[in-house]
Amino acid sequence: MPPIPKMYLAQIEGRCSLQYTAEDEDRQQWLKEWIDPKNDGESYQHKKRETRLGSDNIYRIELKFPWRVFSNGGKDSIPRPVLGKNGIPFIPGSSIKGLFKRVCNSKQKKLYCGDENNPGCLRFHGAYPIGNWAKNITVTETKDGVKTTKVCYLIEDVVHPQQKRQIEKETTTSASALISFYEPTFSFEFSNVNENINWTEVESILHQALSRGLGGKTSTGYGFVDSPEYAKPTSSLYNNAEHIRLEGTGVSSKLINGQPEFRPNLFKATLRGHTIRLLSGLINDKLIDRYIDRLFGSTNNPGSLQLYWENKKKISFDKKGRKETNPTYKVEGILHICSQNTQEVSLIGLVIKFAFILGGFGKSWRRVSHEQFYKEYFQAQNKYDIGCHWKSLDEGWIDIKNSDDLGKFLGKVRNDFQKYLGSNPNYQPSNKWREVWHPDRVAVYSNVVQKSEVIELFHNEVFKYTPAIGGRNLGDKRPTAVSSVWHRMLPIGDGNYLEIVTLFHHARSDWKHKTQGNQLSNFIQELESAGLTLSWGSEPAENP
Repeated sequence: MPPIPKMYLAQIEGRCSLQYTAEDEDRQQWLKEWIDPKNDGESYQHKKRETRLGSDNIYRIELKFPWRVFSNGGKDSIPRPVLGKNGIPFIPGSSIKGLFKRVCNSKQKKLYCGDENNPGCLRFHGAYPIGNWAKNITVTETKDGVKTTKVCYLIEDVVHPQQKRQIEKETTTSASALISFYEPTFSFEFSNVNENINWTEVESILHQALSRGLGGKTSTGYGFVDSPEYAKPTSSLYNNAEHIRLEGTGVSSKLINGQPEFRPNLFKATLRGHTIRLLSGLINDKLIDRYIDRLFGSTNNPGSLQLYWENKKKISFDKKGRKETNPTYKVEGILHICSQNTQEVSLIGLVIKFAFILGGFGKSWRRVSHEQFYKEYFQAQNKYDIGCHWKSLDEGWIDIKNSDDLGKFLGKVRNDFQKYLGSNPNYQPSNKWREVWHPDRVAVYSNVVQKSEVIELFHNEVFKYTPAIGGRNLGDKRPTAVSSVWHRMLPIGDGNYLEIVTLFHHARSDWKHKTQGNQLSNFIQELESAGLTLSWGSEPAENP
């Protein structure tokens, strides 16, 4: 008797578990059963037909999406799109009608969508992926000299919330799988009961609707066929938006199947994390939750901020040699931030500068790129790249040339947050969060250099096994904690950098080495010996 397909098994431990990454074997079997039911390497496909008005009187508009589209069909097994005939996922017509309707004027809404008294003249048949909708690719990997070939499905997406580990005090986090369309081409299909329908206007309205995003997760960059409305200079929202040109390289995120992917949702995660850090030094935890939900959204309501990363060059990944299992990305583009609230756009624009100046974006953002700033380490046998490096392509966006400028900027950030909140600057900082941005808990050191003077400290045999510095204890093979130290090489022109080290010193137990004692004062002494001076915050007190 053949085994029961995974989709018919109860979603319980021991039977089938599709959502959690630890149960990868169940999900891979489910994907194969769903996508390749005949076991011939070919998935069912929605047949490509005539575009525009075909002989079957269906008007088709084909549009290519540059990144992912997420649409949840509401099943409890794994977040995935609605499935149609032969298991082909699609976007229902009701969803397309809802998008369409929200950008129509009153006349268009009545004509195309109808009202309580009369039906509209337009029929919405939904959006169907054309071609290889599963995005199955064959990948060859080499491990211990042995080559293996496997099929990867790029629709297999991942959600890996980091807030509890990065900012709170959890030691581990769990990743969940979901299914999203990967760089799909959709055929949007319509029919009509009015032979004189203006299809040019219908197509224009559809494009306008899609400029606000299709499906879920649009605030992190999913679901855009083109730059959103607020990213265009002609938009009425342009005055309530910031547009920042950036270039970055760093250690790449990877999908569950091991494939590298630059994921623009990292920008929202970075902004959310830093906003919490800044708020936690000014207001209580209940108020923090209220502001964060308002700005970035929650499970109940969308946030007021919208973010979109617009690639200006094709994203490249370096997977040669040692990088094959730890690839690096290189990107260039524009980060667009929009809100109906001008003050919020200004505030989050300040948080973007804060993130850019003190660290970076994405995986391993607390460290500088070792490939660029510690070549001796990077070129050593069996070593991988660490960190990231970001540059601004907008002249004058960052006006920091020395340590004094840095101190003034960090003072402005805190002052502007106080003005926004109307909060008491003497508020007792929160103990819920690991990294509270309060002058009694943080110290920022800096100096103008041409090469890193302190990067080797992070590989010192004592410091790297001190949890607050290296994220691990003596004997740990992998990091077991999040480092409380940030290291940045900020480009300031003429081949110079402002080397910045930010350290959080409130949790003194994290600064203890198992055999060598507390390393906080030793680490600060090494920074000062290398020429870095205190630019903001306070020297740690002997007895906090």
